[in-house]
Amino acid sequence: MDLSAFLSSPVLWVVTIISALYIIYKHVTASFNYFSNQGIPGPQPNPIFGNMWGIWKANLPDYDVDLVRNYGKIFGYFDGSIPNLWVTDVDLIKAIFIKDFDHFVDRRSMEIKLKVMRKWMTLMKGQEWKDVRSSVTPAFTTGKIKRMSSLIKDCVADLCDRLTSATQIEEKIDAKLKFSAFTMDVIARCAFGFKIDTIGSENDVFIRNARVIVNPPTTRSPVGLLPCKSYKQFYFFPFSFLNLFCTVIFPNFLSTFGGVFERLFSIKEMKFFFNLLEDVLRDRSQSKENYHDFIEIANESISEFTKEVDGKTVPMWTREEIDEIIMGQSTLFMLAGFDTTATTLTNTCFQLARNPDIQEKLYDTVITKMEEYGEVCHDMVQDMPYLEMVIQEVLRFYPPLLRVERQCTKDYSYENGRIQMKKGQLVTVPAYALHRMEEYYPDPEKFDPERWNPENKAKRSPYTFMAFGMGPRNCVGMRFAMEEMKIAIATVIQKFRFFPVEETPEKLRFDDGFTQILQPLHATLGIEFRQTFSG
Repeated sequence: MDLSAFLSSPVLWVVTIISALYIIYKHVTASFNYFSNQGIPGPQPNPIFGNMWGIWKANLPDYDVDLVRNYGKIFGYFDGSIPNLWVTDVDLIKAIFIKDFDHFVDRRSMEIKLKVMRKWMTLMKGQEWKDVRSSVTPAFTTGKIKRMSSLIKDCVADLCDRLTSATQIEEKIDAKLKFSAFTMDVIARCAFGFKIDTIGSENDVFIRNARVIVNPPTTRSPVGLLPCKSYKQFYFFPFSFLNLFCTVIFPNFLSTFGGVFERLFSIKEMKFFFNLLEDVLRDRSQSKENYHDFIEIANESISEFTKEVDGKTVPMWTREEIDEIIMGQSTLFMLAGFDTTATTLTNTCFQLARNPDIQEKLYDTVITKMEEYGEVCHDMVQDMPYLEMVIQEVLRFYPPLLRVERQCTKDYSYENGRIQMKKGQLVTVPAYALHRMEEYYPDPEKFDPERWNPENKAKRSPYTFMAFGMGPRNCVGMRFAMEEMKIAIATVIQKFRFFPVEETPEKLRFDDGFTQILQPLHATLGIEFRQTFSG
């Protein structure tokens, strides 16, 4: 048989294909004994997808609760072929997020090529993250947040005007829509230095570009359809279904071809905000006016950060680097703070509507404090423990992020080798499932702010609550988010009463599919103006 005949033989091609498939199979399943060899339980993985096959049609909150119920507090899971240790054991959570944090400094890798996007703190790693975190953190101290509270109050006043109009029209609201407009106002004022009209300016260029970025795509399709005037606008974004799924399953592929994929993403809208911030920073450099927003405060904080070089103290960053860090954190401010805050405010009003006794107790607390302080302000909301308890219970019930992740940065051994983790392995705390464990929260489906009174809180490990993450890499904007929500709720609840209407569900349901943020499907609430309000 000559060579050409041999090479064209069907038998050869069949053998070659089978051999190639076998090699691929062995490669993608090589890690599948990683947990079983350590005696760690977990669901059986499938080739290529690991344990993620069908996740795009699952209801993830229920999915996570079922996994924890079936496999316990510590179990193995596979994101494609990548081992991912799921943890709801408080001792191991403490070790990973606090005690041995130096082994888990990083978050999951997401390859981004655009320079300023690489300045997002959530994507930074190692020493770069430590330096930027240290320089940005002072922008969120109590004193700095107090400076920004006047901007929040202005936005809350606009929100109350919209709610007043709603009570005069049909006495019910789409709560998510109203609070989304409010949080966009806050972000525009605090993170970008702009005052916008989210209701009256449909064609405003800021709103048009922001809508593309912050409005997450449907999880029922790999391509998101925007609820805009034009239903022909499709877009991809780094946290959309397709890219998030591929980032989890094929991280090395995205790392290699990230530049190709990036051209599919919503980079045009991102660049709009980067250019906008460049203009703002340039104008600010030539102005002596005080703005009391995040741009001004972050600039002060980052500019003061120094390092030692040859025995001399010098600025840590050049002017160009400072501007890049500010632009990165301002756009991250929008991404991280828009939907999570709007959703939490929506969920709070839903629970107040469904629990009128809690709503009236909160109202009485607000009125009492108003008599003392005269206005809703930073000092007042910080002096309202019951308001804090209500918000904490909402965050337990509906944590803004479904899961909290860390990546092992160097080999780690827990309890004398009982659990071994290799560099690059992922660790996940399913926050929603953790918050619904009977062991930690008796009767977890009951909305009960009293879980957070000092006596009950002291009985519970602090590592059972992950609404803002945990440890040195928790949410840097946590205090700002709480300030924003407290001022909004304290102001709104003294003027309006929420109640269920026919469209109000008994329980909030969340969309199916692969997502990180809990999106309530329906949140229509009744609303009426409180007759006793005299303001």
